Amino acid sequence: MKTKIGGQAVLEGVMMRGESSIALAVRDENGDIRIDSKRLSKKKPWYRKVPFLRGVVNLVLSMVEGMKIIGKSAEVIVEDEIDTSDGKGMGAMMTFSILLGVALAIFLFVFVPTQLTALIMMLFSSDAHWLKSLLEGVFKMLVLVGYMSIITTLKDIRRLFMYHGAEHKTISCYENELPLTVENVQKCSRYHDRCGTSFIVFVLLISIVVMYGVEAIFYACGAGFVMDIVWARFLIKLALLPLTAGISYEFLMLLARSNFILFRPFKWLGKQMQRLTTREPDDGMCEVAITAFRTVLHMDADETVEEKHFPVPLSFGQVKAQMRQEGCFDGIADRDVDWMMSRCLNVSLDKLNDDLKIPFGWQTRLRNAFRRCKEGEPVQYVVGNTEFYGRNFKLTDNVLIPRQETELVCEQALKQIRDGQKVLDLCCGSGVLGITVALQKKAKVTLADVSEKALDVARKNAHDNKARVKFVRSDMFRRIKGKFDVIICNPPYVESDVIETLDDSVKKYEPHLALDGGKDGLRFYRILALQAHEHLTDNGVMVLEIGYNQGQTVPELLGERYDTQVIKDYGGNDRIVIARLKKVK
Repeated sequence: MKTKIGGQAVLEGVMMRGESSIALAVRDENGDIRIDSKRLSKKKPWYRKVPFLRGVVNLVLSMVEGMKIIGKSAEVIVEDEIDTSDGKGMGAMMTFSILLGVALAIFLFVFVPTQLTALIMMLFSSDAHWLKSLLEGVFKMLVLVGYMSIITTLKDIRRLFMYHGAEHKTISCYENELPLTVENVQKCSRYHDRCGTSFIVFVLLISIVVMYGVEAIFYACGAGFVMDIVWARFLIKLALLPLTAGISYEFLMLLARSNFILFRPFKWLGKQMQRLTTREPDDGMCEVAITAFRTVLHMDADETVEEKHFPVPLSFGQVKAQMRQEGCFDGIADRDVDWMMSRCLNVSLDKLNDDLKIPFGWQTRLRNAFRRCKEGEPVQYVVGNTEFYGRNFKLTDNVLIPRQETELVCEQALKQIRDGQKVLDLCCGSGVLGITVALQKKAKVTLADVSEKALDVARKNAHDNKARVKFVRSDMFRRIKGKFDVIICNPPYVESDVIETLDDSVKKYEPHLALDGGKDGLRFYRILALQAHEHLTDNGVMVLEIGYNQGQTVPELLGERYDTQVIKDYGGNDRIVIARLKKVK
């Protein structure tokens, strides 16, 4: 059973389009599926009855509609930044994205193949016009495969292609007359005859035939020299794009309606390319695609089914008033509310005004953030960042939250370091110490940690703060090579039995790997005492953060090899050990 319903994958969602309705289903931050649906005009556009022309118009309209769908899904999906331009930025960005996409496609699939072919023909001194068309087609196909292969390495694109697979599987399930359940959808093929990927392949193939025919006409008319001029050939290809697209559209529709044996190789080729643009979806993605498909089915079958729309964006003032009424701010000081909201929205405090529009997805994130705070989660983890030594650093629950005492460690370390020296930040966590040193002193800094997840955070912080540092995954000194002028280390130093007595915000949310210093809290200081001198230059220095009760035991562990000094924190507790390697006599 064939259906005219087609679809489009978006980030965290699927759009389905029927004969009289369109529906977009997107999974929000809470895991709920949101639906935005509308009815299409009953009046059929005149161009839909004109072969070839309808393909060109549909291509342009699909690009515009696709960008609108992406913009609509962004109302639910929380991205990195919120639009602070009163809505004007989104329209400009969509227009720019369409123009950039068209320009990129022309460059990759018209300009590059033309130039490469001209180079090959010149190298081999050939003037066979059939060979030109063939080479250009081959280069176009290589560019397409290469481009798809590269973008597939991006996490968001892989998820997009998984939703693309869910879209195809859902349509196939319906056409195979199976009940639309997740289990049935997962059994179906992720390849489909009407896929836009197949359309692109057919455009490339048909462009070879069309270009060959046009070239033959030029030569027959005695104007073949025009086709040997690279820029003229390029412009002719641009002019032929609408014709090529129109023919390709008709060919795609013909293949979708027939399983004629001569058409099967073309279907096979289109499906091979879909191996790159579709991925096997998870059950949740199939559920989203099914929801969109069912919505369109019901609306096409019953004109009384009402449209659904995503919750509209609200002004910052409206959101704040609603959240206050809901009790989201209970227990949180008024002075901290705007600060938290600005951090959650990634918007500076001066741009938080009543006219700022907050999409629904961001409204959800704000409510979740304040709920997490009320449940006891540290605000730094909730907003995902913290300030350290005047700079902003990303945080996740894979790294400890830098305390005021750690800033004191940084201050003391900076006093020991000269510009250009080699510094090791051991047990680096989020990287705040090493990155700050690299930026303040222009030192050659290496950051090391046993946790790959912690190093991921540190890498992000180094990138965001434009710090040039090296990274090594190492369990203490195991994979550390070379010697350093200064070693900074804030190791785990809490006694194992004490962790359960710590405040809930610490023991429940912060990584125990970065807290647990063994039975007596001194496990890592013993390693430092035994191995650090092998990685220090003559007269090298260690700057160590210690527990409040370790001001005597840590210097004793380091022994007579070091001259040690204990420095207290702002609360009067022993907090830092400066240990300078004694010169060998």
